Amino acid sequence: MQRLLLLLLAFKNVVSFKPVSVIHPVHIIVPLPLEDDTEELKNPFGLTILKVRPVIDLALDDAYRKFQYVPPDSMAVTYRDSRLSDAHGPNVAIQQLVKNRLDCIIGYAFVYALAPVARMCPYWQDDDSNGIPVITPIGLTMNLDNKMEYQTLTRISGPYKVVAQSVVALFRYHQWTRHVFLFHHVKGSAMAVGECFLLMASIQVTVKQIITMEHNFFTFNQNEQVNRSQFKNYLKQSSFLGKGSACTRVRTSPAFPTQASAPVRA
Repeated sequence: MQRLLLLLLAFKNVVSFKPVSVIHPVHIIVPLPLEDDTEELKNPFGLTILKVRPVIDLALDDAYRKFQYVPPDSMAVTYRDSRLSDAHGPNVAIQQLVKNRLDCIIGYAFVYALAPVARMCPYWQDDDSNGIPVITPIGLTMNLDNKMEYQTLTRISGPYKVVAQSVVALFRYHQWTRHVFLFHHVKGSAMAVGECFLLMASIQVTVKQIITMEHNFFTFNQNEQVNRSQFKNYLKQSSFLGKGSACTRVRTSPAFPTQASAPVRA
């Protein structure tokens, strides 16, 4: 919440060339799904308007009264249902832009809706706007790290490259040369892969820079029933692969049933 307050203070000094007031408020749009959705791949962090609105209300109250960053009621917050759509989601921001009621975007739960908006926002300029800031808790993958392309994007959560850098430091400290990934992965029609897969991909790309090895991974769906015996088999096979011994025998052993989560070489 403190980070959000600092960003709101930045809007006062950067975004608007007019003094922030009730007459000239900072127009903020919060594009999020209205209700919870079961599509994990589209909304991996479970963000909704109903969940986020109380947090923003508290932040605004602190900005007005506790810290007195801006005059009371000088921030006009509009909540719009993004419908977890990569077509409708960007359009709600464009509608506010056409009305000249867009100074900042806070939100998006679906990364495919966030990315095109974040690319366009630096070019949404007029007499009282020098581009539109985008503040989001999603979009943590390495392809959104490019500040030349996503100039006004601020991710309030640590990007996956930070995790990858920590893993590399751990590998160097222990002088590890092999590893096996075991992670949650669910496939759907909306997106090919989920957040866990994207995190592992970011780690793998970074680890490849310091060691040359075969990368194997196992996946499971935590939303489905996975029994103790299955995990025991995954861990046994991971141990063999990680140690680099008997890899050929393990892959063909009847002790490890062939499934969609079998090891894959990348």
